[in-house]
Amino acid sequence: MQRRQFLTTACATGLAAASMQIGHSAESEAQPFFIDFRMMTAANAQRLETMAKYNGELSIPTLNKYGVSPVGLFVADSEINAKETAYDKKYDSVLFCIAPFPTFDTTQEVAAKIVGDTAYRESLTVYSQDATSKNPMSIAHNRMLLRCLPEFPDVKVPSLSPGRILQLRMYRSFSFERNRAKVTQFTTEGGVLELFAECGMKPVFVSTPLYGSFMPSIVFMLSFESEEHKTDAWAKFMSHPNWQKLRSDPAYADTATEIINIFLKPCKGSQI
Repeated sequence: MQRRQFLTTACATGLAAASMQIGHSAESEAQPFFIDFRMMTAANAQRLETMAKYNGELSIPTLNKYGVSPVGLFVADSEINAKETAYDKKYDSVLFCIAPFPTFDTTQEVAAKIVGDTAYRESLTVYSQDATSKNPMSIAHNRMLLRCLPEFPDVKVPSLSPGRILQLRMYRSFSFERNRAKVTQFTTEGGVLELFAECGMKPVFVSTPLYGSFMPSIVFMLSFESEEHKTDAWAKFMSHPNWQKLRSDPAYADTATEIINIFLKPCKGSQI
């Protein structure tokens, strides 16, 4: 396979291969972690299944091979999301992928290694050999580079329970100034992270995007053992006097003008 063809096909369909295209420079630093976060929209249900299989069987082990772990791979939990009035069903066709890196430079180093990995490139053709412009794997590839908050600097794995539920929430602010206020609400000064812990809500990551399509914002993921755990924990949080005080504090007013809330379930091979 020609290198140009490989890059085009891989970036359209894959988790590991997609890490090749971070094209900016930044100072390396050990903390906080960076997260390569993608939402890949499959052309149809069969393609979504193929993309999940490819990433679970090939991309995740390849990333692990080069020291990237834990890698998360998810699809929307349609049963739970159906109960959410604001849920957009377009996410039913999306494969969600997160891969953490300790430094920005690591994203570049791993990308170069993947490009040169002959075994990976050969295996990729098995999954993408029937993809064409008229019958593609994916029809959209939404990507962000996230940076974890210093108060929650890396990616956690709160549970690997078979019935676990992941909740992705993204709060977009209308200005960077209001986004800074929203971030402050989560830190020690605001106390949301501490309140999460008190209410039994376990974050996987808490971050802000350095670039991407949903800015300025704060992006985080929570992990629950079950739907009952999710319901109970959120009830405690929403009724907690500290949250009631925070939500009425004018310092944090008008900080989330658009909210995306998606419940996810792990795909086979997901390490989160």
